[in-house]
Amino acid sequence: MGGKAILLVVISFSLMFTVVKYNSTNTTAQATERLTSYYVKTNAHNIASSAANIAANELFRNPNWSGFGHDTLYMNGGYAVLTVNNPVNAKAKFDAKAVYSFFYAGEKITEESRVNFILNATNYSRFGYYTKNWGTGYLVTGDTIDGPFHTQGKLNTLGSPVFLGKVTTKAGLKMVGNSYGYGAANPEFKGGYETPVDVPFTLNTSALEGIATSGGKLFNDPSGHNLDVRLKFNSDGTVDWSTKKTGTSSWTTPVNADLDTLTTNGVIWNKKGNIYLSGTVNGKYTVGTAKSGGSTGNVYLEDDIVYRNDPLKFVSGGTTVTNPDCEDMLGIVAEQQVVVKDNAANRNDINIHAALFNYGGGISVEGISSSKPNMGKMRIHGSLIENTAQTTGYTNGAGYNQVIKYDKRYRHSTPPAFPSTTSYEIVSWFE
Repeated sequence: MGGKAILLVVISFSLMFTVVKYNSTNTTAQATERLTSYYVKTNAHNIASSAANIAANELFRNPNWSGFGHDTLYMNGGYAVLTVNNPVNAKAKFDAKAVYSFFYAGEKITEESRVNFILNATNYSRFGYYTKNWGTGYLVTGDTIDGPFHTQGKLNTLGSPVFLGKVTTKAGLKMVGNSYGYGAANPEFKGGYETPVDVPFTLNTSALEGIATSGGKLFNDPSGHNLDVRLKFNSDGTVDWSTKKTGTSSWTTPVNADLDTLTTNGVIWNKKGNIYLSGTVNGKYTVGTAKSGGSTGNVYLEDDIVYRNDPLKFVSGGTTVTNPDCEDMLGIVAEQQVVVKDNAANRNDINIHAALFNYGGGISVEGISSSKPNMGKMRIHGSLIENTAQTTGYTNGAGYNQVIKYDKRYRHSTPPAFPSTTSYEIVSWFE
């Protein structure tokens, strides 16, 4: 090989190594920049997520919490600006905007990240069965509770009752077995069990009155007397209503009203007195009454109160699924309790499609005693919320055999302005 050839080889290798070195250096620099960018973005996102979790935890601990005294949280070398709106209609919306800066190669790199989430007060209708006071009674082998269950007391079980939804209690669980022929203590919690869980029982009648006044229908005797209101829902979307002063016997002539006109927000509220209720519901409504004295605050069921279509479809094994043909929804709110009237219409079964809220008692039967005849079945397809369980039937057959089935639509939807707990749950999280 001559001298020129050797020179060309040297020059070629030099050029090749120069190119390789350049590419290697360039690749290394790009990798470092990408790693730095990822590091900055990750830190900004972590700061925003941490601020959002801190805010959510504060509100879970204190439902009245409305933000820190300062709106900037410093952490991990960056900071987050937390914005909390004023809860409206039991909702709270949070926005956590995080900023993180980092110096690389003499240049300041800054990234922003946001986390938005909405908390909503947990509605009582989400429980298949809620009772503030459980008392000394037992759920026994053969009993099946449909939907989420909660009590502020201690739950007593005898044998192996079945709970299809999650069970929570504030005061724990007492399991008894091998007594009265009910077998071993083995309750089945198919949705899980958790204690202690505190869900206080509250009712804001002033809020319901305000909603009824602004876009709903508020019944109120102008002379200040307690007022009884009779409502018979019709499947064509109308209602026949009449009134009388509480304690009197003469009802006014019924008025037929289109419900879309009578109440645009779906709330019908009696300021003080009682409500007498029956019929077929077409639409979504909440009906209720406040009390003023011992004989008021009750919702009396004079006959079936049902939807145009049953909210449940029964499948094999007695289980149910949601009926897609049912679009109606009803909430019944009694500051005292819901009472089934002892009349001819109710002496051979009663069907109730609704979420029942009994603030002062529980669903009961007028004049119930162990000497009463059998009245068939009390079928509740919806949700039962009560202060204290009441007797609706006896082991000798008097009264009703009660069947409660949970309307699973209440997991995601509620009757208009139906009472909510003071606890919050996350309904939306975006980051």
